[in-house]
Amino acid sequence: MRQLFLLFLFLPHGTFSATAAAGGGCNRRCNGSPVPYPFGFSGDCPILLSCNATASTPQLRTGSTAAAPYPILSFNSTRSTFVVSLVPLCNRTVGDANASLNVASQNGAAGYGVSSQTGLFLGACSGATPKASNCSAPADIMAQLLKTARCVNDTAWTCVGSPPPSIKGRGEFLDWGHVEAAGCEDALTTATVNGIAPAGVPSLEFGVAELGWWLNGTCANATGGGRCAANATCNDVQTPSGAWGHRCACLDGMTGDGFAAGEGCHYGAERSKKKFLLVVAGVVAGVVAGVAAAAGALLLCWVQCRRCKAGRSSSERLAAMRLLSEAATSSGVPVYSYAEVARATNSFSHTHRLGTGAYGTVYVGKLPASAPALVAIKRLRSRHHHEDDDDDAAAAAALLLNEIKLISSVSHPNLVRLLGCCLDRGEQILVYEYVPNGTLSQHLLAGDSGGGGRGRSRLTWRARLGVAAETAAAIAYLHGMRPPIFHRDVKSSNILLDGSLRPKLADFGLSRAAGRLGEATRSHVSTAPQGTPGYVDPEYHQCFHLSDKSDVYSFGVVLLELITAMKVVDFDRPAAEVNLASLALDRIGKGRVGEIVDPAILGGGEEWVMESVRHVSELAFRCLAFHKDVRPAMCEVAAELHRIRDAAPDSDSDSGSGLRPMMDVQIDLSLDGAETVGKKVAVSPVSVQEVWVSDQSSPSTNGSMPRFVA
Repeated sequence: MRQLFLLFLFLPHGTFSATAAAGGGCNRRCNGSPVPYPFGFSGDCPILLSCNATASTPQLRTGSTAAAPYPILSFNSTRSTFVVSLVPLCNRTVGDANASLNVASQNGAAGYGVSSQTGLFLGACSGATPKASNCSAPADIMAQLLKTARCVNDTAWTCVGSPPPSIKGRGEFLDWGHVEAAGCEDALTTATVNGIAPAGVPSLEFGVAELGWWLNGTCANATGGGRCAANATCNDVQTPSGAWGHRCACLDGMTGDGFAAGEGCHYGAERSKKKFLLVVAGVVAGVVAGVAAAAGALLLCWVQCRRCKAGRSSSERLAAMRLLSEAATSSGVPVYSYAEVARATNSFSHTHRLGTGAYGTVYVGKLPASAPALVAIKRLRSRHHHEDDDDDAAAAAALLLNEIKLISSVSHPNLVRLLGCCLDRGEQILVYEYVPNGTLSQHLLAGDSGGGGRGRSRLTWRARLGVAAETAAAIAYLHGMRPPIFHRDVKSSNILLDGSLRPKLADFGLSRAAGRLGEATRSHVSTAPQGTPGYVDPEYHQCFHLSDKSDVYSFGVVLLELITAMKVVDFDRPAAEVNLASLALDRIGKGRVGEIVDPAILGGGEEWVMESVRHVSELAFRCLAFHKDVRPAMCEVAAELHRIRDAAPDSDSDSGSGLRPMMDVQIDLSLDGAETVGKKVAVSPVSVQEVWVSDQSSPSTNGSMPRFVA
């Protein structure tokens, strides 16, 4: 980028400004075709022209409607002249031509007039007495020469001209007095321009007139738009009125209009191209040399680093990992080797995979006899594979170890327990208790046929009340820790159910653990909101401020799921009801909660169920308040749910634990190295295909915000 900027500094100015419209806002384009300064088409231009939009041709402004316009054929900035078309025309009066071709001053800044190289042919001069300096030609001959019809009553045309200038800057314009002295007032039929052809042969061009321009004032007192550009010369010129003006012209070998307010002066395209190529070659040579030097330095550094790493003995690395393992063991968390974990999962075989979550993949396995019969093994996504990353791997393992210590200090019957970890071979693996009966989401949406996004759950309202009350107690427990732990991803797919349908909240604290792993190798960690659509606290999403009330909002959505058994986000519903929170808040606010209640929980016809549902819906309504300060604390939510559950009548037949587990898992988990085969046997009429699938969290933007608050 820096080299590209230098290229622009060295490039000649004219390369980019050949058609620039400068001059203090002077518009110098006629439908894209430019004219040189001081000409233009707006009031800021010293010499005003009109534009033929159809032909994209500039033309002189005429003061008479009877006179035909004078299209401008070409400009010569070097000589400060331009050529206009003056075709034979019988009704062009001498007065009109004088007014249009001989403008002494325009806008008080500049003017133009017919040059001394132009001769005028005047018709209808029968009553005049031509001077000796003038000549006459028969009208018939001129009509044949110019291929035009003779004018009425014309017998001869009179030619009026001026002698060439004797002094530079004086006599450069046609003496209009000679025209008036010819006595031809009826018509100015045409004109001719004489000059020298490139081959040195005299030339004569009919039907055109050459005009010269100037800016008022001399070179010594030129100001504003009359100043000459760098690399331009200034010459004084005497105008037809006798006053003095000046002209600017570029030095030999350069092109442009010569004015600082215009295009200025620049070299031609060929020379600019050569200069550009020289600059490019110089810059490229410098860049190549710099890159070569930098590559050499990096190569030397890499070789030196390899030598340093090669000098580090494997015993030192083993000692570092041993210290980490001893620290984990001292905190009460068993540390397993990678070989043990790989053997327990048949090398992380797909036959042992339970599901993929936001932070890794979960496998079922069996570790040595000291561990429970079955465990859930979560392999985190952030891993280090290269030998060169030993330092980073050790730092990441140390960070994970700190998080493991914090998570292992949490003990609650409704939280999934951490049973061990693996910090071997750059892997970060956590071992949890195995919860066999799927997730709350699977139970609520089991057998969903797409009809309104509602499943055919077998969970009774009493069982749902128990799940709600015990989950709320677990979240309140996390909020009461010091420092507090914010889950930040509370949802029905993170609530696991055991064989008695008691809830176990999973993935608490893991966001901080997984997010912090990368801090050892990254210099930036985003704090953008992360969560699952439909559960994310709207105020947190706007302000990026995480608090315990964010978990309260997400739990309010879970309460709606328990009441309705509907999907949290369902695009099959009307646009205003895609989000379950929006749909439920509308119905609850209007006192029509009965429209969204899951029919499965009303099948028994018990009056207390609908009354209990109304109380829970009112609590959910409070949890879903937009402003966090209006929402209740999680401890209040837990206390209110326990009160609602305790108010339910006793019933031996309607127990939440009366249902058999939705799934048993029978897997050969022998540790003798034999081929392991996985088999899932559904024992319930409603089969759940994956045991523990913690749905992928969907961040609003890339990044992760820690769930812990110091």
